[in-house]
Amino acid sequence: MCILAYRELRHQHGKGPCNVFILDTSSSLGELGFKQMKDVFTSAIEEYAKHPEIDENVAVIVCGKETKFLRYFSNHYEDIKYCLDEVDLGGPSPLSAAFYLSNGCLMNGASRSYTVGEFNIQQRIILISGGRPTDFTSIGSKDNLTVKTNEVFKNHLQELTREIGKVHPIFCIPVGINPDLTMLEFICYQSRGGKIVHFHQARQFAKYSQNMKIASRLSYTLMNDGNDRERVMTSLVCTFPDEEFSEMDQDDIYEICSKKSLYAPVDHMKEKHLVGPDVLEERNPLMPPLGSRVKRGRDWIWNDQDGYGPGTVIIHCTDVGWLGVEWDTGLMYNYRYGTTFSEENVYDVQVCNEPRILGNKSISSGCEVKRGPDWEWDDQDGGAGSIGCVVVVLVNVVMVRWQSGIKGQYRFGWDGKFDLNVCDPFSPDAVRYREEMMRTPAALKYPSGASASHNEDFEKALELSKKSEEETSPNTTAKPILHVVKGKYFRNPSLSLDIETDGPNFSSANTQWFWKDDTGKWNPYCRETNAKLNKCYKRNPKSTAVVNVQNQTYRVVMAKNMQINLATRETFDVKLVKKEFSS
Repeated sequence: MCILAYRELRHQHGKGPCNVFILDTSSSLGELGFKQMKDVFTSAIEEYAKHPEIDENVAVIVCGKETKFLRYFSNHYEDIKYCLDEVDLGGPSPLSAAFYLSNGCLMNGASRSYTVGEFNIQQRIILISGGRPTDFTSIGSKDNLTVKTNEVFKNHLQELTREIGKVHPIFCIPVGINPDLTMLEFICYQSRGGKIVHFHQARQFAKYSQNMKIASRLSYTLMNDGNDRERVMTSLVCTFPDEEFSEMDQDDIYEICSKKSLYAPVDHMKEKHLVGPDVLEERNPLMPPLGSRVKRGRDWIWNDQDGYGPGTVIIHCTDVGWLGVEWDTGLMYNYRYGTTFSEENVYDVQVCNEPRILGNKSISSGCEVKRGPDWEWDDQDGGAGSIGCVVVVLVNVVMVRWQSGIKGQYRFGWDGKFDLNVCDPFSPDAVRYREEMMRTPAALKYPSGASASHNEDFEKALELSKKSEEETSPNTTAKPILHVVKGKYFRNPSLSLDIETDGPNFSSANTQWFWKDDTGKWNPYCRETNAKLNKCYKRNPKSTAVVNVQNQTYRVVMAKNMQINLATRETFDVKLVKKEFSS
C-alpha cells in the first residue's frame, strides 16, 4: 500500500511521539537473529501498551524478501504486535531502500514532532538489524546468501542516514550471531541523539518517552543544563516523593537531563530552510563571513552541541546578533556573536583556523574548493587558482563563498559534472585562506582575555609531538599520529592524496588522559576531550565515552584502558596520568 493510502488511516494515530521501526528480515540474520528481532520488537510494543497515557505512534517497515510498510502510524498495539506473523526469513538486506521508505513517514505532514515541557521529541527511527546492507535488488531464490555487502552500499547507506540523522535520532538494535557493530554504531552516532540499544534493553528503551515526561517536570532540569547527577536525583525525589524509580529509569532520566540540547526545536535549521534566495546573505559585516571556521567561544553555554570540535558559519540569522553554525558532526544550531536584542558583547563562538577534515563524505560545509574539470563560469571565482569555501551542500549542488565575497551555486555530481575540486586542507593555499579569515574584522573584534585559541594549542601540540619524536626516534621526519588511509580525509572525483598531520592535543589538566599511537608514542588528548573523559571517569571509572581525534571517532573503554576506532575497529592503548605530563 502506498504512502498516500496509509495517510488515510490518520484516525488511528495516537497523540504521542512517532516511532518508525525498520525490521531486518534478511537471510543474513540467520534463524537466531530473526527470533531476536521479533522478540525485541514484541517487547517494545508490549511496553508501549502499558503506558497508554504516552500514546506512542508506531509505523513498521520490513526489509528482506520484500521491502515495504507493514503498518503505518498507529496506536493499535495488539494489531501491531502480530504484524510479523506472516513475514518469513530470507532475501537480501536493502537497508537504504528501507530508510528511503522511512523518509516518507517524516515528510509531507505524515507525522510530527512531539513536545513534552521543554523537550521537543523528533520522529525516531529504530533499526533492528544485523547491519549488513546489500543493494536494492530483491532476489527471489529462497534464503539467498550470495549477495555480498560492499563498500558502495555501505557508503550510500551512511550518506543517507547522515542526512536523515541531522534532525531525527536513529537507534540501532544489533541482532544475529555476528552483527556489524561498526556499521550500526556509525549510523546511530552520527544522528542527532541516536545510540546503540542492546536487544536485552528493548523494554527499557520503550520507556524512554515516559521517562522524558518525568524529566520535563523536574525543577532543576528546567532551570539548568542538568549536568550534576546528584542534583538531578535530588530534584527527582523532591518532585515525585511517593514514586519509586528503578536504577535504569534513573539512568535514563539523568541522560535526558544532561543532553537537553538534543531536544531543542530544530525546524529553523532544517536543510529545506537553507535553500531560499537569501541563504547566502551576509547581513552583518561585524559577524564572521559565511564559510568561516569557528569553535566554542568565551560565553559558551551549550553543553556538547559542538561535539568538542570545530564547525562552519552557514548563515547570518535575521535575529540581530545570531548566526548559524554547522558543526563537523553534521548538527546545526544558532549562536550569539556580538550584541543581540537582549544581551551585549556575548560570544558563543570564535573564529579559528582548524581545517575541515572529511571522513566518508566527498564534500561538506567548511571545505576549501577551487574550480574543477567542468568549470564554465568565467571568472566568477575571482580567477583561475582562486579559492573559496563551501557553505551549504544540497543534492549534487553546493553553495560557495569565494574569497572575493562573491557567492554562487555549483555542480558537484549534477549530470555527472563537477565544477569544483576539493582542496587539500593542509595545502599552502587552504592554510592561507583560513589565515585570511582569521584577519577579518569580525575575527579581530573577538574580545581579548578569552581562553587560548585552538591555534595556540595546535602549535604547542606540534612542538610537543616533534620533541617527543626527536627523543624517541633517530629519524626526525614528521610522522602522522594515526595511520592515514589514502584518500581518507578528502576526496575529489579524480584526486586522492595522502595527508600526514598531528592534531591539537595539548592540555594542562592536573589529571590527563593519554593514548598510544602505532609508533609507540603517548599523546595527550586535547583540553575539551580530556575534560569529557575526566567527567565520565569521575562518574563511573568503568564507563565508556565517544571522542573525536583528528576527525575520527573512537570509543574509549576506561575499564580496559583502550580506545576503539569506530570506523576501522583498530585499538589503541590509553592511560590516565595524575599530576604528571610525560609518559
